[in-house]
Amino acid sequence: MQTQQWQSAWLPMADHLDRLMSIGSRARLHGLAAAARALHGKPPIAFIPGPAHAYRVVSDGPLARLLLYPRTPGSPALATPLLVVSSLINRYYVLDLLPELSVIGLANARGFDVYVLDWKAPGELGPSLRFSDYVDGAIASAAADAARAAGASGVAVLGYCMGGTLAVMHAARHPQQVRSLTLLGTPIDFHASGILAGWTRRELFDADLLIDVLGNMPPTLMQSAFKLMNPADAIFKMLHLAEDGEDEQRVRHVVALEAWLDDNLAFPGGVYREYIKGLYQDNALVAGKFLVGGEPIALAKIVAPLLNVIALRDHICAPPSSRALQALVSSVDKTALEFETGHIGMTASRRALEQLWPRIFDWMVERC
Repeated sequence: MQTQQWQSAWLPMADHLDRLMSIGSRARLHGLAAAARALHGKPPIAFIPGPAHAYRVVSDGPLARLLLYPRTPGSPALATPLLVVSSLINRYYVLDLLPELSVIGLANARGFDVYVLDWKAPGELGPSLRFSDYVDGAIASAAADAARAAGASGVAVLGYCMGGTLAVMHAARHPQQVRSLTLLGTPIDFHASGILAGWTRRELFDADLLIDVLGNMPPTLMQSAFKLMNPADAIFKMLHLAEDGEDEQRVRHVVALEAWLDDNLAFPGGVYREYIKGLYQDNALVAGKFLVGGEPIALAKIVAPLLNVIALRDHICAPPSSRALQALVSSVDKTALEFETGHIGMTASRRALEQLWPRIFDWMVERC
C-alpha cells in the first residue's frame, strides 16, 4: 500500500520533471550552438522547437495522440494511409527533425497521408500497463481510425526500433489491418541484439525490483545506459560543434538531433517488466511464447508484404536480431534491405534521406 501511495504521488511529478529536463537540454544546446557560431563570427541559429512540419490532432486518447500530416498538395494521392509507430520511450519526431531533414516530409511528397502515434508520458498508469494496451488498444485503434478516414481497407505500417517490435506484434494479432509492414532497426531475436542483451541478463538485472521501487523506468536511467555504450561520444560531439560553427546547416542538424535525444518519455513500468523479462531475458518472441492479451504472438500469422530495413552499424539492435524475422513470417513478399549506417543514422542523416529512403518509399508506393 505504501508503494502505491508513493508511486501515485511521485509518478505524475516525475513526468513533469522529465519534460522540464528536455526543455532545459534544448535551451542548453542552443546556447552551445550560439557560442560555436560566435567563435566563427556568425549569428545564432533560429530556435528549433521540435517537429518541423504542421500537423493536426485526429484523436486524443489516454496513451497517445493520433496526429495527421497530410500529403503534399499536388502529390499523387495514395489509397492507403501510412501509420507510424515509434518507440514508447522516444518522441516520434526524429522522423520530422527539420524541414530539410524529414522522413515524414518525404512521405507526404510521395502522396502519403501520414498518421503518427504520439505517445504520452505514462504517469501513474504506467505500472499497470501491458503490451496489450498498446498492441490491441492504441495501435489497433489508430489503424482503424486512419483506414476509416481514408476510406481504405487497412494501413501501411512503419515501425522504428521498439516501435517496430510493437508493429510486428500488431501485425501478428491484427493482420487484417495491415496492408504492408516496414520496419527499421527492429529487435526480434533479443538474445542476438548486442550489448543490451548482455547487460539485461537475468543474473545481472532485476527489472521487478526496479519497477517495484520506481513505478516507471525513468528516461535519465535509460539514457545513461545508451551513453555508456560510447562514453566519449558527447565530448567529441561538442568539439565538432565548435569546429563546424560556421556551417549553419550543420549546426542546426546537431542541435535538432541532440535535443531529440534528450527529449524522452518514461518507460511504462508494467510494459518494462514484460519487455525485459519476456523479451530480453527469455527471448520469448522468437520462441512463439510471448503473451499479449493472454495469447502467444505467432509471427507466422504475419502475411503482409514486409520490408525489413537493417542498419549494419546498429549497436542498439544488432543486425542478426532483425534478420531473424525473415524466416518466421508467412509473408510471400518479403525483403531485407541493409544499409551501412547506425541505428539513428537511418532516420536522421542526409545520406539516408538521399540514398535509403527513396528505395523504401518506392517499395511502399508499389504496395499502396
